[in-house]
Amino acid sequence: MRSFYVVMPLVAITALYLGKPEIESDGTAFADSPASSIAIAGVALAPVHTAEDSLLAERQLGPAGVRPTLELYFVRFSRDRAMARRVARAVAREARRQNVSPSLIAAVLVTENTKLEPEAQSSVGARGLMQVMPMHAGMLGCNSDDLVDVDSNICHGTTILARNLRRAKSSRTALLRYNGCVQGTNTPNCYRYPSRVLARARQLREELPPHTNALASYQRAQADLVLATR
Repeated sequence: MRSFYVVMPLVAITALYLGKPEIESDGTAFADSPASSIAIAGVALAPVHTAEDSLLAERQLGPAGVRPTLELYFVRFSRDRAMARRVARAVAREARRQNVSPSLIAAVLVTENTKLEPEAQSSVGARGLMQVMPMHAGMLGCNSDDLVDVDSNICHGTTILARNLRRAKSSRTALLRYNGCVQGTNTPNCYRYPSRVLARARQLREELPPHTNALASYQRAQADLVLATR
């Protein structure tokens, strides 16, 4: 029996990381489907927690649960603690409103604007923290069309991201669309953008309270299963 429980986590962990590409699910809106499960020799095992479960856990924390971690994360990119706090609050609020994981929104934001400069403007005219194009200003149901304003910019950026996630077949495609990535000499490396964002999102999720970590959730479920079968 002891050897069975040694093998079981290895199989399940393989299913966790290889059963479904994480890049397809890291950035999607919160999933409503239950965790997948596996069986060995016809015996049903504990659910294998997926990236979707991690996103659900982020949502269950609520804005108040994720704000402290978000604030600590944003402080790494700006010495302005008040700015980091305001950005964290806006990200947590829009994550809830738009049904997108806060870790993904935060990752997009710091990839677009690593210094958290609200007045930043790109060479093509994209503005603010999430580098929103002016043509979107006032068109997305936000309270203001001011793309320099922290709350307005994050509202616009998250709305665009949420729409891309709903329409695209994968989080990678959604992020490419957000970035406006097209083949051309002006943007030769833009196809690296999704990988950079998703890596940051994964890192941030690992810093959130323990129950948002899919592997930790799985390990607890396995421990419960072992106790139940003794």
